[in-house]
Amino acid sequence: MAKSRLYSVINIGGLAIGMAVSFMLLLYVYNEFSFDKFNKNDSQLYQVMRNQPSNGELMTGTATPVPLAPALLKDFPEIDKATRTNWGYPILMNYKDKAVKLTTMAADPSLLDMFSFDFIYGNKKEAMADMSSIVLTQSGAKALFGEANPVGQVIKLNNKFPLRVSAVMKDNPTNSTFYFTALISWEQLTAEQAWLKTSGWGNYSFQTYAMLRPGASLASINSKIKYIVKKYDPNNKENTMFLYPFSRMHLYSDFKNGINTGGAIDSVRLFLYLAIGILIIACINFMNLSTARSERRAREVGVRKAVGARRLSLIQQFIGESLVMSFMAFIIALVLIIVLIPFFNDIINIQLKVPYSNVWAWAAALGVTIFTGLLAGSYPAFFLSSFKPVKVLKGQLITTKSTVLPRQILVVLQFTFAIALILCSIFIYKQIMYIKDRPVGYDRNGLVDLPVDGVMETKFESFRLDAINAGAITDGALTSGSISSNNSSSWGIKWQGQLPGEDKLPIDQMAVTYHFINTYGLKLTQGRDFSIAYPSDSATIILNEAAVKLMRFKEPLGQIVNYQGTPRKVIGVVQNFVWGSPYEPVKPAIIGFIKDWTGNIGLRLNPAKSVSSSLAILQTIYKKYNPQYPFEYKFTDEKFNEKFKNEKLLGTMSMIFTCLAIIISCLGLFGLASFSAQQRKKEIGIRKVLGASTGNLWLNLSKEFMILVIISFAVGSLVSLYVVHLHFAKYTYRTPISVWVFILTMFLSLAICLLTVSWQAIKAAWSNPVNSLRSE
Repeated sequence: MAKSRLYSVINIGGLAIGMAVSFMLLLYVYNEFSFDKFNKNDSQLYQVMRNQPSNGELMTGTATPVPLAPALLKDFPEIDKATRTNWGYPILMNYKDKAVKLTTMAADPSLLDMFSFDFIYGNKKEAMADMSSIVLTQSGAKALFGEANPVGQVIKLNNKFPLRVSAVMKDNPTNSTFYFTALISWEQLTAEQAWLKTSGWGNYSFQTYAMLRPGASLASINSKIKYIVKKYDPNNKENTMFLYPFSRMHLYSDFKNGINTGGAIDSVRLFLYLAIGILIIACINFMNLSTARSERRAREVGVRKAVGARRLSLIQQFIGESLVMSFMAFIIALVLIIVLIPFFNDIINIQLKVPYSNVWAWAAALGVTIFTGLLAGSYPAFFLSSFKPVKVLKGQLITTKSTVLPRQILVVLQFTFAIALILCSIFIYKQIMYIKDRPVGYDRNGLVDLPVDGVMETKFESFRLDAINAGAITDGALTSGSISSNNSSSWGIKWQGQLPGEDKLPIDQMAVTYHFINTYGLKLTQGRDFSIAYPSDSATIILNEAAVKLMRFKEPLGQIVNYQGTPRKVIGVVQNFVWGSPYEPVKPAIIGFIKDWTGNIGLRLNPAKSVSSSLAILQTIYKKYNPQYPFEYKFTDEKFNEKFKNEKLLGTMSMIFTCLAIIISCLGLFGLASFSAQQRKKEIGIRKVLGASTGNLWLNLSKEFMILVIISFAVGSLVSLYVVHLHFAKYTYRTPISVWVFILTMFLSLAICLLTVSWQAIKAAWSNPVNSLRSE
């Protein structure tokens, strides 16, 4: 190692980088595979899901009705416990002069018996003993009370409902489905929202979880609960229910026609393969350089064998050296992980930690290190120990194809992996940009969403007019939710000329009041927006073009559609706008005038003012009308961009690790080029004496590596085409497979290769031939 410092740094450093990157990826993969599996009752926990017919297919979702959980407990003895939960949303909590918004979830008390929560203060038996109790997480308690024990303290929910803190639990793990900082009882939610008492089987707005008794058959219980909705609501017989393992939901949440088709597991598998691939190319580097360097030790092997060394002892020596270098790389890799993991966490937006106390993690890491050392040291050990001492000591050992070919194959494997990563990363980014650049049907720029808190629903019109007069906005509207996501649908809708069964189709819906079209910049193709000038607009709707097509209206204006149990007149038609998934065709949607459903404020900022000054004005006006609540806002285009979160993560990680794979591959290529130049120094000297130019020598030394890269490109292109085809298969709209991407990648690969080997090639070409020939 001391004699060949450059090779040692490249060898150990390349392996250390590969190990560090691979281990960090494996931490992420482990985090995803262990999602929700920390619950002690994991094998018995299930989420209730529903299948609903839609356009000839079954649509699968997690939203369930309020009466479902009590009905499951009443009708099926195989179910030990069941609980309802809402989705959890920020609610204002007041304690003395402090007001903080905490993400609050409501649930039945059985939630604490079904799922595993660690209590710091209080206990689960008394935590939700009565409806006036509230459980805080560690971070929620700290936000309101600092480090003090808050049990017994009274806080106000929405500055109205007094609740007693009954317990404090540890924050949920980052790999948990449940994310809340406060937990209230279902009874308390019902007291706040009286309509829940009469909510029937037609309102799918909540989630239901069930815990089976030990030994209960999932297949048997699923066959029994399938038609539970039909039993209690004969008019709603199309919806069927089934139980799905709770801890599988995170990775296997995608369904097609009622059958699971995967989900996040596809991306996690890709990262697993990426981790393995990077570790393999680091091992290939290690093996290649070890083999190349070990050939220089042929005379040492010959002398050892001549004085009595057995082959086994030589094998042990070389594998031992390889293991020592592998463990050195492992120590450096640990340092790199500790330094780099905060940056990695920022990229993936997950707080991963080095599992110092996990014995199995250390065992796995050490196992990988030992395996790497054995794998990397095996070839040189067996190769060198096979030398005949007589030939070696006579100087008759000539490097043949049998020694060069394995190294060439390994280099091809390295660059095949790197080139496939380059191509896949480019196509992933092309797909993201292709979808993002598709017209969305409304103007996202300058749109801001605010929650409807406190008195904002009743004071909205005054707030809107003040904001317009102050020049902060050009318009604003009350809506049921952000236009960036369709979180509601309805069925039982009837219209003239309807075909049998079409009244059971779910149709996306949004509840709005006035100024909706103007605020969001939607394009009216027919009719008008809702207007204060028309009092009858409370019984009207606006359709998108997809809904007009579904209902087969040739003249949609004036048509009567029975929506939400009342006949409503169509007063307008808007162009299709991307409301749900940007990867799928736009679905039929109804925009209905319903004042009581609004929970979001949409504001169009004034383009003549800077965003910061407009927001400052809005905050002042907001505090005038709603002083007890914080001024919270979110840009609509930020919410829209969240739709690409998984694809962006995949693209970003692919790009980063593509660069690392290239760096690791180039380290190996640099070492091999250096070794090749040194091995051929006499040949180079003779060529120079015979008149070869620097350019000729450079080309002669570089072309063997260029040929390897071209072979790698051919194989890598085929691999990437297969992977990209699988990845794009789930998208309705996908970017074309452009030839220029392959051409660019080929030239990029050759350029990287030439940059890597050229320094060694030119250095050898510039060397004095006398020095290389004099030794003879």
